[in-house]
Amino acid sequence: MEDRERRMDRVSRDLHTSMSRPALHIPATRIAPGVSQIPFTKLSATGNDFILIDNREGLLRGDEAALFQRLCQRRTGIGADGILLIEKNPSCDFTMRYFNADGGESEMCGNGARATAYFAFHRRLAQPIMDFEVWRQPYRATVAGRTVRLRMRKPFGLKLNPGVLEETDMREGGFINTGVPHYVIFVDDLESAPVIALGRKYRHHDLFKPAGTNVNFVKMIGRSRLQLRTYERGVEEETLACGTGTVASAVVAHLQKQITFPVAVTTRAEN
Repeated sequence: MEDRERRMDRVSRDLHTSMSRPALHIPATRIAPGVSQIPFTKLSATGNDFILIDNREGLLRGDEAALFQRLCQRRTGIGADGILLIEKNPSCDFTMRYFNADGGESEMCGNGARATAYFAFHRRLAQPIMDFEVWRQPYRATVAGRTVRLRMRKPFGLKLNPGVLEETDMREGGFINTGVPHYVIFVDDLESAPVIALGRKYRHHDLFKPAGTNVNFVKMIGRSRLQLRTYERGVEEETLACGTGTVASAVVAHLQKQITFPVAVTTRAEN
């Protein structure tokens, strides 16, 4: 657990937020009677960007998929990889819910959890060390300045070399769930890797049904360094970073390539 926490810390970068400015508002005339606007905050964590809504009063139910899709659209909406909701939880500091850009709720988002923890601390909803739940699973985050460390849940569902990869110029790593499912592929030329084409191909592979999977393309740089590109399920595009994908890639690289911890991972946001 501590190794994973250190890895998340190593790949952490500044969280940029609009919280210092007055909250923007989402028109909400069709959400609830008498509601005209929903305050939100836009945050970015290591290149993943989110629309965060304080939903402790239960204004949103979580079944507003069409609204979430519109808000996440890059050119006609606010634009984001997904929606974060903070909700009340009597047994811990709060519950985080995450909705992908397609409007569907996901089991976890690593960078989304870091962004939510940053928001919760700076809005005085929680102390610097906080406990919260995502999809009924416990997580702990530590906020120190502009850095957020996240203790992930124990990975499960490991399948090394599951026999899915068809391309002969790449090497299969494996499948693992680090809160959400991830398939890891090792490549020599990360820059020219067909991330979107192969991501869409393997995201829906029969072996990963019914939930599908995220697809990670990894280049080994040294004994403790990786470069990573990720095709994200639910966003259905390559994203600039993926927290759970970073952890999944580091774990699979350790098991398959014997890399040593702590691992430094470079994503598209840092290139």
